[in-house]
Amino acid sequence: MSHKTAIRLYELASYVLILGATAVYFMLSDNPRKLSLTMLLVALALFTRWMMERHRAKACDEENDQLKADLRRLTQLLAEEKKKNSSNQTIKQSNNI
Repeated sequence: MSHKTAIRLYELASYVLILGATAVYFMLSDNPRKLSLTMLLVALALFTRWMMERHRAKACDEENDQLKADLRRLTQLLAEEKKKNSSNQTIKQSNNI
Protein backbone atom coordinates (compact mmCIF):
# COMPACT_ATOMS: atom_id res chain seq x y z
CA MET A 1 0.00 0.00 0.00
CA SER A 2 1.39 3.38 -0.91
CA HIS A 3 1.84 6.15 1.61
CA LYS A 4 -0.79 8.26 -0.11
CA THR A 5 -3.41 5.52 0.23
CA ALA A 6 -2.50 4.83 3.84
CA ILE A 7 -2.70 8.52 4.74
CA ARG A 8 -6.14 8.79 3.17
CA LEU A 9 -7.40 5.64 4.94
CA TYR A 10 -6.14 6.76 8.34
CA GLU A 11 -7.69 10.19 7.86
CA LEU A 12 -11.08 8.73 6.98
CA ALA A 13 -10.88 6.23 9.85
CA SER A 14 -10.18 9.00 12.34
CA TYR A 15 -13.20 10.99 11.14
CA VAL A 16 -15.43 7.92 11.39
CA LEU A 17 -14.17 7.17 14.91
CA ILE A 18 -14.77 10.75 16.03
CA LEU A 19 -18.30 10.66 14.63
CA GLY A 20 -18.82 7.29 16.31
CA ALA A 21 -17.63 8.66 19.64
CA THR A 22 -20.02 11.59 19.29
CA ALA A 23 -22.90 9.27 18.45
CA VAL A 24 -22.13 6.97 21.37
CA TYR A 25 -21.96 9.89 23.77
CA PHE A 26 -25.32 11.33 22.75
CA MET A 27 -27.18 8.05 22.02
CA LEU A 28 -26.36 6.15 25.19
CA SER A 29 -28.01 8.37 27.76
CA ASP A 30 -28.18 6.18 30.88
CA ASN A 31 -25.48 3.62 30.17
CA PRO A 32 -22.66 3.79 32.75
CA ARG A 33 -20.10 2.64 30.15
CA LYS A 34 -20.89 5.56 27.89
CA LEU A 35 -17.83 7.60 28.86
CA SER A 36 -15.39 4.70 28.73
CA LEU A 37 -16.63 3.67 25.26
CA THR A 38 -16.48 7.29 24.10
CA MET A 39 -12.94 7.70 25.41
CA LEU A 40 -11.90 4.44 23.76
CA LEU A 41 -13.17 5.67 20.39
CA VAL A 42 -11.44 9.02 20.87
CA ALA A 43 -8.19 7.25 21.76
CA LEU A 44 -8.46 5.12 18.61
CA ALA A 45 -9.10 8.27 16.58
CA LEU A 46 -5.96 9.82 18.07
CA PHE A 47 -3.99 6.68 17.22
CA THR A 48 -5.16 6.76 13.60
CA ARG A 49 -4.21 10.44 13.38
CA TRP A 50 -0.76 9.59 14.75
CA MET A 51 -0.38 6.82 12.17
CA MET A 52 -1.43 9.24 9.44
CA GLU A 53 1.25 11.74 10.50
CA ARG A 54 3.80 8.93 10.71
CA HIS A 55 3.09 7.91 7.12
CA ARG A 56 3.30 11.54 6.03
CA ALA A 57 6.71 11.87 7.66
CA LYS A 58 7.95 8.64 6.03
CA ALA A 59 6.69 9.79 2.64
CA CYS A 60 8.49 13.12 3.08
CA ASP A 61 11.71 11.37 4.09
CA GLU A 62 11.57 9.09 1.07
CA GLU A 63 10.92 12.04 -1.23
CA ASN A 64 13.80 13.98 0.33
CA ASP A 65 16.15 11.02 -0.17
CA GLN A 66 15.09 10.74 -3.80
CA LEU A 67 15.59 14.48 -4.35
CA LYS A 68 19.04 14.33 -2.77
CA ALA A 69 20.01 11.48 -5.06
CA ASP A 70 18.73 13.42 -8.07
CA LEU A 71 20.66 16.50 -6.98
CA ARG A 72 23.87 14.47 -6.61
CA ARG A 73 23.38 12.96 -10.06
CA LEU A 74 22.72 16.37 -11.64
CA THR A 75 25.73 17.89 -9.89
CA GLN A 76 27.91 15.06 -11.21
CA LEU A 77 26.57 15.58 -14.74
CA LEU A 78 27.25 19.32 -14.49
CA ALA A 79 30.83 18.70 -13.35
CA GLU A 80 31.39 16.29 -16.23
CA GLU A 81 29.96 18.81 -18.70
CA LYS A 82 32.19 21.58 -17.32
CA LYS A 83 35.20 19.27 -17.56
CA LYS A 84 34.30 18.40 -21.16
CA ASN A 85 33.83 22.08 -22.08
CA SER A 86 37.11 22.98 -20.40
CA SER A 87 39.00 20.31 -22.35
CA ASN A 88 37.33 21.41 -25.61
CA GLN A 89 38.36 25.02 -24.95
CA THR A 90 41.94 23.92 -24.30
CA ILE A 91 42.02 21.99 -27.58
CA LYS A 92 40.59 24.98 -29.49
CA GLN A 93 43.19 27.29 -27.93
CA SER A 94 46.04 24.95 -28.84
CA ASN A 95 44.73 24.71 -32.42
CA ASN A 96 44.59 28.54 -32.71
CA ILE A 97 48.23 28.93 -31.72
